[in-house]
Amino acid sequence: MTRTRTGLPRRHPGLAVVAAAVLAVTGCGSSPEPTRVTVRNVAFDPREVHLTAGEEVAWFYDDGGTFHDIVVDGLTSTAGFRAEGEHRMTFDQPGVYRVTCSIHPQMVGTVIVSPRR
Repeated sequence: MTRTRTGLPRRHPGLAVVAAAVLAVTGCGSSPEPTRVTVRNVAFDPREVHLTAGEEVAWFYDDGGTFHDIVVDGLTSTAGFRAEGEHRMTFDQPGVYRVTCSIHPQMVGTVIVSPRR
């Protein structure tokens, strides 16, 4: 004997969870996560990052209590001296920006910003 099923189609509760996770990851059109640069071992890691105009960099301080600042040539906004936490900066104009720490001259990085498409 063959059984047939009638009525409403079977629901898949797991599908709703997967759909919610996909929407959370894609951000529903929200701003992308900032590009992460770690400040560690008296250096920027990575030393060079590429962005599109309007995107953000987040510098995360993880250098065992050593104080640093973030100075970006051509911009008046800088991060004050700190040993922990993070500093975020948005780059609105295309260009090549040199990033330094005024305390540690060997700390040099580059932010390369492309025009929006």
